[in-house]
Amino acid sequence: MSSKGDLNGEVFSLRATIVEYEHGPDECTIHPLDPTESGRTTEWITALEGSYVPLGRCR
Repeated sequence: MSSKGDLNGEVFSLRATIVEYEHGPDECTIHPLDPTESGRTTEWITALEGSYVPLGRCR
């Protein structure tokens, strides 16, 4: 899954990568499609299954 965003006029593309685990909660990591060298270790966020809700529920 990927999406484009706009932050202060800068356009960027994001990807959501889901990793499924047999003996633990799955993880969803959102990260840039093409991160900078320094961004590879700092420009991402991960959530465990069950710790996020559908966007429509928050509106």
